[in-house]
Amino acid sequence: MFSRLRLLSLAAVLLVLAGHARADGDPQHGKRLFLYCAACHNLHAGEPDKVGPNLHGVIGSAAGSRGTYAYSAALKGSGITWTPDKLDAWIKQPTALVPGTKMAFAGLPKDQDRADVLAYLEQETK
Repeated sequence: MFSRLRLLSLAAVLLVLAGHARADGDPQHGKRLFLYCAACHNLHAGEPDKVGPNLHGVIGSAAGSRGTYAYSAALKGSGITWTPDKLDAWIKQPTALVPGTKMAFAGLPKDQDRADVLAYLEQETK
């Protein structure tokens, strides 16, 4: 049985590793992976929404609050701020993070693939 201190230590190590994976993301590989996302999302200011919202400026914004896109009630009511950690969880499995979302994407299960997409998003959506 793990003690509370041991569990907290393990959680801290996992958080450091998660941040490290993101820091080591390859935006060039992320750009290739984003081609799947590009069917539904634009990235640059002034581009229109598609089936999904334009992602320009998404990092740091409140979920379901940007632009004129018709977000699901579940996403608008989620209380999420799109930090890199929340985006990682979203890209991994949107319906697990926000049950009732209308985003029809199964997710990216590989940690490195998500780190790469996040590196690309951080580069392209400022």
